[in-house]
Amino acid sequence: MPKNRNRHKSQKSFLSKLAIIIRACTVFAVVISLVYVWHKVIKPASILGPPAETLPIWKTNLLRAQLMPSIAILNDAKTNSNVITEFVVVSGENAKTISERLATQGIVPDANLLTQYMIYKGIDSRIQSGYFQFSGDMNTIQIAHSLTSSIPSEINFYVWPGWRREQLAQSLARHPHLSVDSDTFLAFINRDLQLPGQYDFINQIPPETPLEGYLYPGNYIFSPKASESEILNQILTTFDNNTSYLQDQAILHNLTLHELVTLASIVQRELVIDDEAPKIASVFFNRLSLGMPLAADATTQYALANSNNWWPQLSIDPRLVESPYNTYVIIGLPPGPICNPSANTLESVTKPEHSDLLYFRAACDNSGRHNFSYTYEQHLAANCN
Repeated sequence: MPKNRNRHKSQKSFLSKLAIIIRACTVFAVVISLVYVWHKVIKPASILGPPAETLPIWKTNLLRAQLMPSIAILNDAKTNSNVITEFVVVSGENAKTISERLATQGIVPDANLLTQYMIYKGIDSRIQSGYFQFSGDMNTIQIAHSLTSSIPSEINFYVWPGWRREQLAQSLARHPHLSVDSDTFLAFINRDLQLPGQYDFINQIPPETPLEGYLYPGNYIFSPKASESEILNQILTTFDNNTSYLQDQAILHNLTLHELVTLASIVQRELVIDDEAPKIASVFFNRLSLGMPLAADATTQYALANSNNWWPQLSIDPRLVESPYNTYVIIGLPPGPICNPSANTLESVTKPEHSDLLYFRAACDNSGRHNFSYTYEQHLAANCN
């Protein structure tokens, strides 16, 4: 009897251990299954994302089945390089033809995978014709999505008269199709970096002087993703090509080129209506010849400016501002230009109106024009108050 009892206990112990082993194996199998499902189904599906809403269910499932085994290929970049490859999509090209050309050029590893992914996401019907740039660190999925937004083959950019160098740098840096860092661009303009070219006017201005005033306003056409040096070279070359006459004209007015451009920059910020430039220039020339302060608000604004407001309104007595740009206090011209004057303003300063005018102030009709006066009494009488 004791032997049977011991045998029964031994069987129960064995069955208990077997049950534990079976449970452990079951849990292990479930974990392995979950890991497998995660890696083979859930993770690939999350990378693929939802399909196009217009795609039939049968086609969705078929494309998923074709794409999911190749998720690694879709999601991996060809290289880690930032080297740019240019690509043009011709109007009317379909997804298959584009994919084949991309694969032939080595931009994507598999043309069929790219085509299938574009159909799955509905990208095939949204491809834009035009100019594209792909870097080596882009994967197939990123390239597919970028095909819906082409880059213009030419970037039109307007440099506004009256802009400070900081305003130009900020505007260039914000442009989505240019590769400009505002700090780097300003470092070139401030001459902390070697200029990208040789320019005739450089020898006519003080050494190491910032290039404020020489960033020639007007419309420019840049190449996509143009860099700081490429853009600055084009702008400075344009100044050179359009202002060769300024040196001789400056001498006629007993000014250096730098002084002439400085005066033009002040006129630019004081005027609103372009045809008043010769008359405003006349006022400043007359003040200079008489040894009077220029008393230009714009120069004091230049001194008080900050990144939140490059042209602040004067809310204090400008004579209290300590700056070499304060032309209410300093006799003569400030150290350099306060903005970048237009071609019209530069020419107007070389051909000022012949007059004895000494004062001007904004007209009271909000037209942007000015009332000009010969005497201080006339100037005070023109006050809108």
